[in-house]
Amino acid sequence: MHATRPTSLNSTSRDTPSTLRLPPSQEEPRVCKQTCLWGLFPDPGPWKVPPARKVTLNQPLGIEALPTQRFVKSKRTPYVLNVMVVGETGLGKTTFMNTLFNTDLVESIIPETPQSTKTVVISPKTYELVEDGVSLNLCVIDTPGFGDRLNRSTDLEPIIEYIDEQFQAYYDAERSAEFRRAIPDTRVHALLYFIPPTGHTLKELDILALQTLSAKVNVIPVIAKADTLTPEEKVSFKRSILGGLDAHNIKIYPSAYPDDREMIVELEKHIPFTVIGSDNFVNAAGKKVRGRSYRWGVVEVENVKHCDFIYLRELIMTSCLHELIDITHSHHYHNYRAGLLRRGGRPESILACDEQYEVRIENTKATLSEEMLRKEEEMRQTFVQKVREKEQSLRQREEQLNQRRQQLMAELEEQRRLIEAEEREMNDMLNANRSTRRK
Repeated sequence: MHATRPTSLNSTSRDTPSTLRLPPSQEEPRVCKQTCLWGLFPDPGPWKVPPARKVTLNQPLGIEALPTQRFVKSKRTPYVLNVMVVGETGLGKTTFMNTLFNTDLVESIIPETPQSTKTVVISPKTYELVEDGVSLNLCVIDTPGFGDRLNRSTDLEPIIEYIDEQFQAYYDAERSAEFRRAIPDTRVHALLYFIPPTGHTLKELDILALQTLSAKVNVIPVIAKADTLTPEEKVSFKRSILGGLDAHNIKIYPSAYPDDREMIVELEKHIPFTVIGSDNFVNAAGKKVRGRSYRWGVVEVENVKHCDFIYLRELIMTSCLHELIDITHSHHYHNYRAGLLRRGGRPESILACDEQYEVRIENTKATLSEEMLRKEEEMRQTFVQKVREKEQSLRQREEQLNQRRQQLMAELEEQRRLIEAEEREMNDMLNANRSTRRK
């Protein structure tokens, strides 16, 4: 129900009514239907109080300007996006990043070490991109040397170590006693995993890498060099990759993070994305476009008939850039932080502001009740066992004492018999002596 109340601002204008949440002091007394309150304090918090009652304003207050204020403030602060690219050498990762951001960002990295001793080297580079007054601090993290050695089991270690180091740096900054208005964010927000265009299925290294990385970062699978596959091969290869991801329970972005998906339903249909990278412009239908020229024709990077490049760019830059950053903080970083806190045996926290607080409390109570019953039964069994052992020990001790008593009684009886025999013998001797003296 909407109640009409005059505000403190007097005006004769009657604009479109707005809604206002009255302060608690002006609201009518309300009785919270919450019957069970946990903890030491009776106040369950604003998340447990019934919804605020809406009222109709007599004139606008300017509340509608709040989103604009937030927009202006956020526009002044540069956004941060850290993108890691992982894949075998020769898949065009460097060229693709230049194509994705439509500028020459990354130069080709030529490893100086021999092929037999090549190792994965983490190579982050930071750039500042400005568009329509909005600044983006972009960090491109390359991983040259990944998958180039015969023994690939250790190729993931430097990558995982780098990701964890960024989580640890952010965690240390949060725990620091020094005040920081803004913590520098070097955490990896998105990881583009380049899959070789074999046309068959995922390799064992790819499966292992995707399983490991998807637990720590938002992984977006990309099929490199899509111009080497026919349209039929692309469809078949995508189906094979999705089947492998599902079979090994590999979580990829954005499918593994259910949220408001109406805006990107069409984009999800193209996962894994087929991409083509090119630093050159070619003539296509009388205009200059990014692409590759072959004897049989021209492949355009931004042509949806040739690859899924524009869908991938729309996913990362237009639709989900903020969500990538948010999921990195709220999901992956919090998992890392929770893991650190639980190393010392600290249990999972249950806060009153959790969405399913009552359910979790009841589940915890049920779990603790079962645990108490189990421990009580264990204690009862232990007590019964100890009583039985004690009774057995006492019975054995009693038998030993009885045997000892019988042995002592037999010895005493034998000594009594000997003494009586000696007494009779002595009496006989005394009687004999008396008889002799009389004679």
